[in-house]
Amino acid sequence: MKGRILIASAAVAAAALAGPRTTPEDFFTKHLNVSVPALSSIPAKMSAGDLAGAEKAFADHVRATLRNDVLNKDWLERKYTEKELRALRQRAEEIMDYRLSSCGMPHHFADHKVDWDLNPTFNKYKEWTWQLSRHPFWTTLAEYYTATGDERAVAVWIDMISSWFDQALVPEKASPGATYCWRTIEAGIRMTGWSRQIAAFAKSPQVTDEFLTRYLISIWEHGWRLRNNSTNGNWLLMELHGLLRISLLYPFLNDAPEWKAYALKRLQEEFSRQVYPDGFQYELSTGYHGVVVHNYLDVFRLYEMLGLEKPEFIRSGLEKMFEMYMRLAMPTGVTPSLNDGAKVNVSRWCRKALTLYPQRSDFQWFATGGKKGTSPDYLSTVFPWAGAVVFRSSWGKDAVWGYMDGSPFGHAHQHEDKLNFLLTAYGKEMLTEGGNYLYDSSECRKYVLSTRAHNTIRIDGHEQNSRRTYRWHDEDINVKADVEFFTSAARDCARSAYRNGYGPQQKQVVHARTVLFLKQEPGLAPFFVVADRLTAPDDRPHTFEILWHLEECNLEIGKGSFTGDFGNGIGLAACVSDPSLKITDMKGQHKPYFQGWMPIWIGGPHEQRPIPTPVVQGTFSGAYRVVTVFYPYRDGKCPIKSVKVSADPAANDFTLVLADGTERTLTQNNNKGHGNE
Repeated sequence: MKGRILIASAAVAAAALAGPRTTPEDFFTKHLNVSVPALSSIPAKMSAGDLAGAEKAFADHVRATLRNDVLNKDWLERKYTEKELRALRQRAEEIMDYRLSSCGMPHHFADHKVDWDLNPTFNKYKEWTWQLSRHPFWTTLAEYYTATGDERAVAVWIDMISSWFDQALVPEKASPGATYCWRTIEAGIRMTGWSRQIAAFAKSPQVTDEFLTRYLISIWEHGWRLRNNSTNGNWLLMELHGLLRISLLYPFLNDAPEWKAYALKRLQEEFSRQVYPDGFQYELSTGYHGVVVHNYLDVFRLYEMLGLEKPEFIRSGLEKMFEMYMRLAMPTGVTPSLNDGAKVNVSRWCRKALTLYPQRSDFQWFATGGKKGTSPDYLSTVFPWAGAVVFRSSWGKDAVWGYMDGSPFGHAHQHEDKLNFLLTAYGKEMLTEGGNYLYDSSECRKYVLSTRAHNTIRIDGHEQNSRRTYRWHDEDINVKADVEFFTSAARDCARSAYRNGYGPQQKQVVHARTVLFLKQEPGLAPFFVVADRLTAPDDRPHTFEILWHLEECNLEIGKGSFTGDFGNGIGLAACVSDPSLKITDMKGQHKPYFQGWMPIWIGGPHEQRPIPTPVVQGTFSGAYRVVTVFYPYRDGKCPIKSVKVSADPAANDFTLVLADGTERTLTQNNNKGHGNE
């Protein structure tokens, strides 16, 4: 369906800013399915000029079909404790005083008039204004009204949404990301909240026939906007979810059947377009992977709630996407924060998975914290298409766990972090990364996007720069990542390389990284060896910085080594094969560049906290190899004193020098152990 919104007359167009843009006359004569028996009297009423009569007939039908019993069943059946009700009332009172929050940053509209274009943030953060129009606060008012019957909530809701109708006219011609109030991502998202809000509030005497008509006109305008202005990636899933919700809940709209067919078709197609065969969504973000899963799951549940035949392609498509959380899980119970992602609670997602796959004992194990079910039947694992490699010694909370990024650049929300390495052991996150930050233009935002915020290498003072020339093609979803992986009882090995160049001119130094996880070395606990090989296209000298970011600890730097003391005898010892390299802690620095910070998701003067950041610096020509041993310990000591390698950059052996003076030579080859094997 393609089309545009028609304005009835020049007189209407010249009227005061009364929204929605579509007039009741146009809505009733062009966009309503009057073959529905309850609506069949509307054409005659409109011909007779009886707009009030048409609105009454329409509103009566809407009130009878809103399905509050289904959409708000959780609120209706909930038995609130006094503490819960007091907390809900407090949140509602703040909203009824026009104290609204967006992106975690509150603002008080003291005159009780909401300016929907306002940006009150200290850094003019655009997302604040955009996300204000997701309207989650109205859902809080709807829940409060359901629990208490307090009519003040209805009055405030009507006042606020009426001001939104008047100020936020749907654009006739605007790209999906244009305007403050009508980006298609917000248009799709708010349809979930709006459908619950109107179902809860409709019984109030304050919800007049005229208001209900305005409300449903805006719903139709949302459908029109979503159908004709689609995007891709996780945004598209939110758009399609919103459009499908409109078509299912308001089937009396003329366009509903076509909208439903279109949305379902696109939703099914997006599984093969957006999801790698190993289950990771193509933005390779732990956060946006969840956005996609959430929207598919909500569509499935909506069909289920309405008693409709459920789209089974969603059940079959989501299983591998839920498995992603288990496979990535750190021993601390969360995933790492990958790209523009977050540390996601694995147990929470596995509880959701059980609603679709109750037979999966591994989902049950995670969902119950190991009290029921069984742990997965694998340990270390690779995502062959997404390129993520996970190492683990066990499924216990005190396991040793590692992650290597062997991923392609992905579709969106990317960080320049190829070959990033993370490490958690004995209940402590040890090697971490810069994570994610507000989508602004700050130094911290630039930092988290850059190589600087990750545990990989900078060359000649430059970052990786895949973004400059990388282009996603649809067929890439079926291309395996450039990553090798081997696992056995004694050792795991992963290998990948970064080849896309550094800096604005994309200097073609190649960085190849091999990560070994040695699990059964005699007399040693599980530990990691990271072997980095740099190859330049010329013989000129190049500088390099090997970056390591540690969670808060007491950092000590020695000659060719550093140690992070995490307390209670738990620590991480690192030995570098070239003792001539300079190691500097760049914790919490702004100059010579922004480095050594961990963002926190709160606006204001404290936007990030400093973290220990040992940076290993050196110079090479032609080719160069350096090996770093990471030994996590929990008994207060590290049995490895140092590591040695030959001067040959093509060599694969390395020698561990133990605290007792003995030496042990190993190789970084996939399936090889001791050098004399």
